[in-house]
Amino acid sequence: MKNKIALLGDAEKRGQMESVLSKCLKAHDIPFEIHHVSDSQKFIHEFLFNNDFRLFMESSRGTITYMLKIYTNFDRQCSRHVVGTLKPPLTQNKFINHMLEVIKSSNVCPYGMYAAKNAKMSRLIPHEDIQFIYKEKYKSMIYLHNGEYVEEITTHAKVLKELDTSYFFKCHQSYVVNFFNIEEISDDYKFILTKSGDIIPMSRLGFKQLVKAISLSITGVNSFDY
Repeated sequence: MKNKIALLGDAEKRGQMESVLSKCLKAHDIPFEIHHVSDSQKFIHEFLFNNDFRLFMESSRGTITYMLKIYTNFDRQCSRHVVGTLKPPLTQNKFINHMLEVIKSSNVCPYGMYAAKNAKMSRLIPHEDIQFIYKEKYKSMIYLHNGEYVEEITTHAKVLKELDTSYFFKCHQSYVVNFFNIEEISDDYKFILTKSGDIIPMSRLGFKQLVKAISLSITGVNSFDY
């Protein structure tokens, strides 16, 4: 499924926005289709109420105004529109960081339970309590939002099979992060700050997974692929 995008403005402004969006989406293998509109009436009548479109952007009077359609909790049963503004010119950093904030504020971590076990105890952990999971040889260290951690003698792969990969993604060879517990991303995209204050490394592949997750979650498509 392609992410349909409608751009409104004069030719120069539309070209600038298209250049940035195309580079960003192509770099992360995200399917898209951009439509140019120069007339505001045509934009309203033919594009604005077309359910196939996910993102609308207009550049005029020194402001980029956007409307983004989001499906909540990675399903296609319920959607909402988010409206906001950006300062031109559009850049990949502005687009990625702003969309991350929009997705974070528009979704709630779906409820689920993980059954953790070791020699001393068995424990059910709500998914929303998991900040990240660190792999150390045959151990998986599950770090929680309250600063605790639970250690299991199991492989990372086995832990991942029991988690919902709609919102747990692999940001690094040794780390899996809960998408909904990300607080900030460093300017160079090499580190993630979780809501619990932990700093997690992010690889190039991990960043690609993150951007794909942000973008494709808008369409309700599960974009996490290990």
